[in-house]
Amino acid sequence: MPYLHWWPRKGTTEWVQYDLAETATLGSATVYWFDDAPWGGCRVPKAWRVLCQDEQGQWTPVDPLTPYTTAKGEACTVTFRPVTTKAVRLEVQLPDDNAAGLYEWELGTTVLR
Repeated sequence: MPYLHWWPRKGTTEWVQYDLAETATLGSATVYWFDDAPWGGCRVPKAWRVLCQDEQGQWTPVDPLTPYTTAKGEACTVTFRPVTTKAVRLEVQLPDDNAAGLYEWELGTTVLR
């Protein structure tokens, strides 16, 4: 199964980015973390957050409505106030003594009425 990891980095802040084909309104993100404990060097991250790029190219954290979770083996979903953007980053704070990685990152769209 493919995955992305930041091995051998430890205790750093890393990121991965979606550049969308067109502007979209988003309201959630779901991550499945890669954790190869007990023998490997990747664990779930210490923390994470979602940032969106505004029209001036600046990165701004979304306004979360639910907590960011870091559970192994399950979907970790955050919902946030809807944002309209063409680019999204997942910023990940690696554990102090391990790397981290992810299997999958999904974005949820929101329809404004």
